[in-house]
Amino acid sequence: MKKHSTGALTKEQHKKQDTMYAQGHAYDYVIIGTGMSALTVGSLLAHSGKKVCMLEAHDVPGGMAHSFKMGDYTFCAQVHYIWGCAPGGRIHEFLRRIGLEKDITFELLGPAGYDRMVMPDGKKVMIPYGFDKLADNIDAAYPGQREKVLHFTSILDRIRTELRNLPERNIRWWEKFTKGWQFRTLLKYKNRTLQDVFDECHLSREAQAVLIANAGDMMAPPKDLSIFCYAGLFGGYNTGAYYPTKHFSHFTERLAEFITSHDGCHIYYETSVTNIDTLEGRVVGVKTADGKRFTADKYICNMDPQKASYLIGREKFPDSFLPALSYKYSPSGVMVYLGLSGIDLKKYGFGSFNTWHLEQWDMNQMWLEQGQHQFDHPWIFISTPTLHTSSGGTAPRSGHIMEIATYTEYEPFKKLQEKSYQDYVHEKSRIGNLLIDYVEKKYVPDLRKHIKVKVIGTPVTHEDYCNAPMGNAYGSYLDPAHIGLSRLKAKTPFPNLWWCNASSGYGGVHGTVSTGMQLYMDLTGDAFYDFSKAPTDEELIAQLPKKWRA
Repeated sequence: MKKHSTGALTKEQHKKQDTMYAQGHAYDYVIIGTGMSALTVGSLLAHSGKKVCMLEAHDVPGGMAHSFKMGDYTFCAQVHYIWGCAPGGRIHEFLRRIGLEKDITFELLGPAGYDRMVMPDGKKVMIPYGFDKLADNIDAAYPGQREKVLHFTSILDRIRTELRNLPERNIRWWEKFTKGWQFRTLLKYKNRTLQDVFDECHLSREAQAVLIANAGDMMAPPKDLSIFCYAGLFGGYNTGAYYPTKHFSHFTERLAEFITSHDGCHIYYETSVTNIDTLEGRVVGVKTADGKRFTADKYICNMDPQKASYLIGREKFPDSFLPALSYKYSPSGVMVYLGLSGIDLKKYGFGSFNTWHLEQWDMNQMWLEQGQHQFDHPWIFISTPTLHTSSGGTAPRSGHIMEIATYTEYEPFKKLQEKSYQDYVHEKSRIGNLLIDYVEKKYVPDLRKHIKVKVIGTPVTHEDYCNAPMGNAYGSYLDPAHIGLSRLKAKTPFPNLWWCNASSGYGGVHGTVSTGMQLYMDLTGDAFYDFSKAPTDEELIAQLPKKWRA
């Protein structure tokens, strides 16, 4: 089995890249990496006529959203569903701007709901579109919670409304006094965690468990998670949760193809950047592991900024800039990719939704235990992407894909790998098989009989294949300390270098696409998307087909 993110390119492909390099192309932008924020800003710049060069250490584009093939099955590395895909949403408007909105399309999950939360007592609660329906669903399972849930979601609504009206630019000092009243909720909750708001609303342990069963979407427990991040993600999915019609492989590969279809725009794969050279306070070039040197007028870094700062030299950064470059990373976990044959997953209760399974009520306690590799009462995520769209291409005609995931920490795996690769493989197999055991026990009794392909990924895998330090899933940790005015922004101390990454914006496909869009608009002045004028949450929900709202 392939152990590294390179090696897929043939000698002929390497030779073609070498020939392209030898032609001495002049570029307007060199972009380090091809994650989703890079593909977004690269597509927009190429579409605007700029000559773009992208350097990718992996052998495929997409970062955390890349896909890989094993046997007859194709798996997306980390992404399972996204939002912002309806007209007026950021992803749709980005694709419309470059003319791909009819090529890269999406399927709405549901209609009964996009997430199924399975509780420790066996009750199943669907997460629907619209907070009123959400309150009804939780109250039907756990009576007496409806008004408390509505109080909770009203806070989310106010946060989202005020964030919508917050200027994309830096707020001027005097505006804090003249316009501060418009952002009272943001000021009140800026340092609050999700657990703080749960407690404020007096939600029961059962209601809390339903509302945070999707902790893997943010990779932080409620006691740490910023309420702003929760409001952004949970509120975003509330307006429509989507899966790409032709799967994530088409999404990322089509964007890469779009970029290179423009004259003078190129992507170099298996081309790892090892140096970022500066002179007199400006970036003057980047060097790669295979001895190449690339130059341009401007540079965009999709590589983790903290990691990139060491390639530049930390001593070249002003002391005032270093705190923003010293963030804590978000964790990730173990992912089990299964290629199945001869099975109808619908007969086992799966459908066009994801499943979040809890074996204990307290997510904070679960987080503590699993961080120490204790899985007696685990949290489990199950996705069935072959049921999210009727488009084939990721599995044989009679086959299905099931992906199972849970949270754990990076360090134990890294230490094992450094000590003994055999011990590392044994531990990841132990946890992977434990997850399969739970799915077999709770959902599909004969699951193992149908497994044709099994791949297990860990945080160490994420570090290698996605160049993600400590295997992080979402860049910097999503707690209040890393959210707000102190968070890293796109600008660097170097006037021709910009960060464009989950840590300089936000994680997930919606977050990184938004980051790439905003950087493009800041660089070019082409403000094609105004969030304050986009459809409201209520308008987006009203656009959904009737049976999704009934």
